[in-house]
Amino acid sequence: MHVETEPVPGGLGGIRGGGNDFGGHAHYGTGVDSNDALIRYQDAHKVALITLDAPQRRNALSTSMIAQIREALARARSDERKRVVVIDHAGPWFCAGADLAESARATRLEELPAAHLAELLADICESPKPVVAVARGGARGGGVGLLAAADLVVSDYRAEFAFSEVRLGVVPAVIGPVVARKLTRGLMRRLFMTGESFSAVDGVGWGLVTKATAPDSVERHQADTVEKLLAGGPKALAGVKALTATPGLRDELRSAAAVTAEYFFSEEGREGVRSFIEKSSPPWVD
Repeated sequence: MHVETEPVPGGLGGIRGGGNDFGGHAHYGTGVDSNDALIRYQDAHKVALITLDAPQRRNALSTSMIAQIREALARARSDERKRVVVIDHAGPWFCAGADLAESARATRLEELPAAHLAELLADICESPKPVVAVARGGARGGGVGLLAAADLVVSDYRAEFAFSEVRLGVVPAVIGPVVARKLTRGLMRRLFMTGESFSAVDGVGWGLVTKATAPDSVERHQADTVEKLLAGGPKALAGVKALTATPGLRDELRSAAAVTAEYFFSEEGREGVRSFIEKSSPPWVD
């Protein structure tokens, strides 16, 4: 499906995610049939906007959604007109983490969303163009990993996040390398072990979130953030990302995904995921 609207000349005031269209050329589906589209890709002057668009599933990261996000990132990277990438979302959730139903069906590493998530996180980190994430709602697990991989994060101050994998009998190893770039090891251990929720305001203090603001100010701060990035030279911005990059990150993420897979495929992990899907308590809680 290919949809176009009239282009808006210059400016960023028309950028809007959260499931709403804005002026500019819009392309939906990024190479998949419209019935299967889980994201939207939209052009707004110098900005590529990727919107997670499966609100009925809390924008859970299935292998299909991950593939579509990766394709959209590659498209933005290859388009010389695009200088900033914004990842937004439709619905009240930014991202609920990995698709657990698909994870429960997986029998091999390559069938597990976590394995594909490793590649997506590396793509975001390795993008020479700045990536801004906009969290108007909560995130869990892999969804918080997306925020950690992004260069800058603008969030509704009411949004709550958590690394809840341990409550499923799983270790969030796959997102560990990108979370470690933002949080201290001690804080990671606490949040990974307890699975406790924390606010976007907490995230600002810890370096995970750039700006936590009132819901009616999210778009303004998003636009301000993009304007600041556009004021920098494209090659200089790419140079900053290269200068501050984590050496060997993609390989580290792949190794971490294999660790996560071990726990997903373990008896404890299988029981934990099954209990979550069935909305019952895991055996270790009884």
